[in-house]
Amino acid sequence: MAVDTAGIYWEFMEERIGRITEACTTCGKCFEACPMPVYAEFDGSDSESVTRGVIDIINGRAGAPDAVRWVEICQKSGVCIEACPEDVNPREMISYAKIKRLNAAGDGESTKKVSRDYFKLLSRTIRLMAGLQVEPDLYKRLIAVHGQKKAKADAVFYFGCNILQTPHILLSCMDVFDRMNLDYEVAGGMGHCCGINHIRRGDLETGAAMGKRSLDLFKSYGAESVITFCPTCQMQYTDYIHLYAGPEGDSLPFIHISKYLAERIEMLKSLYVHPVEKRVAVHLHGGLEGVEDNVQAILRSVPGLELVDIDQLSDHGYQCPTLVVPEAREVMRAKLFTSAEAAGVDSIVTIYHGCHRALCGEELNHPVEIENFMTILGQAMGFEYPDRTKTFKLYEDMDRVLAEAGEMLRANGVDPDKAREQLQQALYP
Repeated sequence: MAVDTAGIYWEFMEERIGRITEACTTCGKCFEACPMPVYAEFDGSDSESVTRGVIDIINGRAGAPDAVRWVEICQKSGVCIEACPEDVNPREMISYAKIKRLNAAGDGESTKKVSRDYFKLLSRTIRLMAGLQVEPDLYKRLIAVHGQKKAKADAVFYFGCNILQTPHILLSCMDVFDRMNLDYEVAGGMGHCCGINHIRRGDLETGAAMGKRSLDLFKSYGAESVITFCPTCQMQYTDYIHLYAGPEGDSLPFIHISKYLAERIEMLKSLYVHPVEKRVAVHLHGGLEGVEDNVQAILRSVPGLELVDIDQLSDHGYQCPTLVVPEAREVMRAKLFTSAEAAGVDSIVTIYHGCHRALCGEELNHPVEIENFMTILGQAMGFEYPDRTKTFKLYEDMDRVLAEAGEMLRANGVDPDKAREQLQQALYP
């Protein structure tokens, strides 16, 4: 069955592709700035021909092998965006090239099935990880689509979906907002997906429709803005807002939590009740403008905290879970922990929940603690939610995990024995 390229979301994408094709001079600056080719045998590749090949792919033509390989290894770090002299977004360009290649490789139904199957697996994993740690009533409250929520709020806190695997971070965000007297409602879980899990697997129409449905829900609260935590959700609703809002651009401002808090540092200072006597380094990723600087500014406002700059590879992907080039991931982690240990820090502070989930188990191998920046804020304000995801990872023992959290799973309607294999993969991949 041929892919339906007449759908509204395909039309939006093709319009963007037309603009990119017209603006791009195939100068190759984006490829030259990319940190990934060193891991993929690109020696001697001509940057202009690689970029020209990507333009071929987004326009439905077969790209040169080097262009195909570059598309495959893109980790969305965003360093290419600043490198472009023509104000093209090469990250967006490569995303469209991936969609085109996935759809060229199979029919529309097989593409949809792959994305559906992955979405079901991810949904189940998130449900199980949250079920280990979150009371049923609270979980239902967090993921409810309106339900008993307010009809109007000044802001929507859109936490995405994967943060439910590290609920201590989510609850810390909400506690800080409560102390700031923010009038907000929460939206998250798979029922509020930005659609990226379908889009990444080539199912543009399902993913974009899902993202638009979530956007419509956010707008229904009459909110002035949407505060995000997940870098992927923030990226989707900024880089690709045309897919969701249409040509009229009817949207809301999406503000990452780091920007929201950094603009209110004086208010945060008024809420601190304890010094946090630690020497810390922030685990940095580029990809979202201002996030690195904002988080460091927030942490510098915490009394007692000493923030140390360390040498690290912040251009390797926009977060840890999507850094899937194995050698690049290993080099990034080795550099991070070697530098942190040499600097004598007490903690490596993560920004994103995905990085926290990926790195917290490394406490078994390195003499540093892994904490999220929202946990540090909580410590300064006099509260701290237990990081049970890290605790369970450090156990390295599913019997112990299920003995400790089995009742919580049952309360959430999950049979621990039936969930064992998937939880094993989630905690100890």
